[in-house]
Amino acid sequence: IISQTDRPGVVAHITKVLSEREVNIAFMRLFRESKGEIAYTIVESDGKLPENIVPAIRENPNIHEVMIVQM
Repeated sequence: IISQTDRPGVVAHITKVLSEREVNIAFMRLFRESKGEIAYTIVESDGKLPENIVPAIRENPNIHEVMIVQM
């Protein structure tokens, strides 16, 4: 679960980081509070995420929080 500023390229950054680490996206949902404000990305993957993925996702300055839920 990622909270970010609603800006072009943020979702592309998230999917690029996942792709580079060979994470397959099973489900992805995006929503925002209002244009240009806070937005949220929820990603479900097929497997466990690599341990170093959070810092890589946070490299984008428009990303505020990243929460990993492993089940």
